[in-house]
Amino acid sequence: MVLDLKKTLPSLLLTISLLFFALASLYVNIVTVYAKPDALDFVDIQVDHAIQIRGGGLVVVNDTVKLSLKTGEQPVAVENFLIGFPSQYKSNLDYCLVYETSNPDEWFPPPELDVGLGRIGFYAINVLFPEPIETSENSSYSFTVVFVFSNLVSSTTQYIPEEQRNMTILDVNVPIYPSLAQNVSICNVTVTPPPIEISFAEWPQDFNKTTIDSRDILNHVRSPLEQFTRQSASLRAVTMESFLTIEAIETRREITLDQWGNMFLSDFYHVTNKAEETVSEIKIRLPHGAYDVSARDISADLSVSLEGEEATIRLRTALKKDEAGKFTVTYQLPWKEYVYQYGGRDFELRARFENFDWTIRKLTVTVTLPEGAEVQPSSAKPDPYNIQKSAFQETIIFLIQNATPFHDLNFDFKYEHLVFWASFRPTLWTGILAAVVAAIAIVWRAPKPAVQIVPIPPKDLRSFADKYGDKKRILRELELIEQQARRGKISRRRYRVRKRTLESRVSVLSRDLTGLRQKIRTVGPRYADIMRQIEVAETELEGVETDIRRVKGRYRRGEVSTEAYRRLLHGYHRRRDRAKINIDSALLRLREEIR
Repeated sequence: MVLDLKKTLPSLLLTISLLFFALASLYVNIVTVYAKPDALDFVDIQVDHAIQIRGGGLVVVNDTVKLSLKTGEQPVAVENFLIGFPSQYKSNLDYCLVYETSNPDEWFPPPELDVGLGRIGFYAINVLFPEPIETSENSSYSFTVVFVFSNLVSSTTQYIPEEQRNMTILDVNVPIYPSLAQNVSICNVTVTPPPIEISFAEWPQDFNKTTIDSRDILNHVRSPLEQFTRQSASLRAVTMESFLTIEAIETRREITLDQWGNMFLSDFYHVTNKAEETVSEIKIRLPHGAYDVSARDISADLSVSLEGEEATIRLRTALKKDEAGKFTVTYQLPWKEYVYQYGGRDFELRARFENFDWTIRKLTVTVTLPEGAEVQPSSAKPDPYNIQKSAFQETIIFLIQNATPFHDLNFDFKYEHLVFWASFRPTLWTGILAAVVAAIAIVWRAPKPAVQIVPIPPKDLRSFADKYGDKKRILRELELIEQQARRGKISRRRYRVRKRTLESRVSVLSRDLTGLRQKIRTVGPRYADIMRQIEVAETELEGVETDIRRVKGRYRRGEVSTEAYRRLLHGYHRRRDRAKINIDSALLRLREEIR
């Protein structure tokens, strides 16, 4: 079958064209379903774009949007709103939230993220209103969008020889205008620099500077602000103060509640210094009422100073740029200020993670309840959380990624706990102890089996005592010839021959004594105790002789003074005399058995 291209080509082109227009219309619908341009065409939009640079390096952008009906237009309902910024700042966004401007404590449902504006180069969120906004003549509606950015502030340090101190230069790059899919009639831009004393600053020329509470505030009005505006601005400030830019890689707070009304906390920090200036101390805000505060890194305790509710942790090693450090702060909190009791068994924990000026990439809060307590999952917030259970305890774990000061960091939940659990452990241990005592009493009162006494020949006891006496005599002779050799009273050759002979006799006697000792030990507990007494004393003698040789060597090398040397020798000699007395006492008991 041969295809007639001339006849089929027009039909093919028509099919492709229809398919193209169908896909294009579908794309347009997808893009416009968020923006609702038909409704917003009748609405006047005004935006207050406030940029705040915080002390820890965060940049917070508040966009307060005011919607009002244009003159002469019919009322319309707005269900959602798109607002964003140039896409180059996408990786710097840590968090965003939306609330009605007149009611900042009630937040809107989380907005849809990264929906775009229908044009390449923008990042936008879709604000979903709880209820459609009805615009009418002589009325307006305002809501606020908060964007939290990190890593937009960089700092460099320069040394000033004339003043013999460092100068810190801060560079901030921010989206200077909001990005919308509609024109904005008035955009009021405000920039608040960080809370430090600024010696010199470079701002955009069209910004006006005013001073409020000794702080410079920059202001600029743009009317109108065109749709799809994608404009950034670089701000530079010079200060003689320190400006720390900290990135918290991980923070873990472990709260332990016990059944006696104690509340123990341990905060672990893993931070990185993002500034060029070295960091030798870090300030941490503690909960109200914290006491018994201490800090430690992986190897030693750290110095801590308190000023109000702020703890200054002095690091053992200063952190250079991009260096990370780890430390832990431990303390206690007053129970009654954080744990509330309702009735006899219902409790509620209300704990908040304190204000901070950076982003915590991974925040974990772990609460270990008293033994016997049970969490009421329906009361726990915020999400997500996990409950782990052991034999007698439950632990609830909260986890938040990229936690910022604007997150809901109130960790609240209710739990049930019976009062009798406070005495559970003492009662348990008392019961175990009573059971052990009863078992011992039963065993003690049980009829004892007759102990079979194995007679030992008196000659073995006499042989042990005599051989041990020979060993002691030879050891004294060895000590005597060593003294004579040191004083030069005998030749070195005679000393070596005599020493080898005596040591050989000691070795033979030690072997014979070992066999007799094992034989005597098995006869009964009385003889075993005598053998044990001799062995302990022999071990003490060996240790003392080693200590004496060691301290003599140190004295010859000049490591100890003469007074310390004599004092140590005196102590060693006393220990040696006691050990010899114990051996003589044991041998005397053995000889009494022979009689």
